[in-house]
Amino acid sequence: MFVALVLFVVLYAILSTSIVRQLEDERFSYRENLVWAVFQIQRQFFVIQRNVEAALGRDGISDEAVEKILLDYEILVSRAYLLRDGDGFKVLFSIPEVVSLIELIETQIEKTDLALSKAENSEAKLTELYRLLEPLDDALQQAVVRTTNFVSVYNANNISSLKTDIQSLSYLFFVGVVVMAVLTGFMIRQRQRVFAADIAAQKARQEQEVIEEAADYAKMHALGTLAGGVAHEINTPAQYIQNNLEFLSDSFSDLVGSIQRDGSDQSVRLTLEKDKLDFLTEEIPMALDESIQGLNRIAEIVRGIRKFAHPDNDAIELISIAEEIDTAITLTRSQVKHIADLELDMQPNLIEVNGRRNHLSQALINLIVNASQAIQERGQRRGSIKLSVNSDDKNVYIRLRDNGGGVPEELRDRIFDYFFTTKERGVGTGQGLPICRKLIQDDFNGDLTLSSDNAGGAEFVIRLPKPEQKILQESSEKMDAGPRDLNALHP
Repeated sequence: MFVALVLFVVLYAILSTSIVRQLEDERFSYRENLVWAVFQIQRQFFVIQRNVEAALGRDGISDEAVEKILLDYEILVSRAYLLRDGDGFKVLFSIPEVVSLIELIETQIEKTDLALSKAENSEAKLTELYRLLEPLDDALQQAVVRTTNFVSVYNANNISSLKTDIQSLSYLFFVGVVVMAVLTGFMIRQRQRVFAADIAAQKARQEQEVIEEAADYAKMHALGTLAGGVAHEINTPAQYIQNNLEFLSDSFSDLVGSIQRDGSDQSVRLTLEKDKLDFLTEEIPMALDESIQGLNRIAEIVRGIRKFAHPDNDAIELISIAEEIDTAITLTRSQVKHIADLELDMQPNLIEVNGRRNHLSQALINLIVNASQAIQERGQRRGSIKLSVNSDDKNVYIRLRDNGGGVPEELRDRIFDYFFTTKERGVGTGQGLPICRKLIQDDFNGDLTLSSDNAGGAEFVIRLPKPEQKILQESSEKMDAGPRDLNALHP
């Protein structure tokens, strides 16, 4: 756009300069007073004629008077030659009378010069001069009249052309001003759009940073909410592991204490009652199995917390829906088990989806905790939470339904607004559902909605688009290559 503006200004300058130069070079040529040039010849002719008549009417002709008349004759000749050869008078030769006048003047000058050279005295010179110049009278008169008419028409045409050129220059100037104003406005508008785009991008980046910080806060808030239950979940297996270890320690002491060595052959004999031995034989393996199960349970909980709080990366990748759901159920089990029964109905062979690892489990944890709180607020003895997963050709749908109090009709349009909450101060921040929806929309290109079927509680639906077939094939190839790589590392 800047280049177009520069080109227009250059073109405008060239056209304006051309018109002005044309006005200066051509349209003011009428300033040469063509009538005045012919009239000066006629006037000089009258002067010569009058002086000759005056000199011949006197008794004596003085040399001084003759010299003056001959000087006037020379002036007439010079003016005639100037009209013939001058650059400013060429246009006059388009008038036939002027051409005839110049030819007649040249002829008479030749005759006059010859006659003056042959004259014997001053009176003869004056007589011949008067006689030979006499034919110029009518020719001069016609030339003056025709030149006057011609110049009038010529100047009128020039003035008309001058007006046209001035109008063209005015129009060009007006168009130039309008175009420059439009281009300037367009450039200012473009600059404003670029500036607005920069502001919008900056605002979007700031909003994204705020949302990411809010998501991290929500994650930590969820962990804080679940901390007591998770600690209890870890404490229970840890307690019976401790009990089992104490039992194993006592049993080991009993076994060691019942060993007796006889003689020098170092043989040993176990002095333990049969009932006691049968009891230890049966209980020790059970204690070991329970301890292993407890350690596995603790490891499972710790692994879920670590995956939730510290994801391996923040890149978009194929993630397992089953793993994300398993993490969410593991971390919310202690929150839910005393309030409601959590039922999972998952479609077999469920495919992976594109997204950021850990964000789906974060959204599910928030929804499960909200469902348990809704059931608890309703005051019913035992509630029900159903988590179902199915899919169609394009999307995977995760539905979470509870039989709590549901969402009032007047609040259905506000539950996804930031900082809107119906919970007491300190219990909710009003960021959980909006952040969950933002995570699903931004990280999975999906959506989180509240189902219109609100009979007997509330149902939230997470829609996750299925990845393209090419991405699934590449992921499958990587999974097939995985075991071979592991075998190569560990033969």
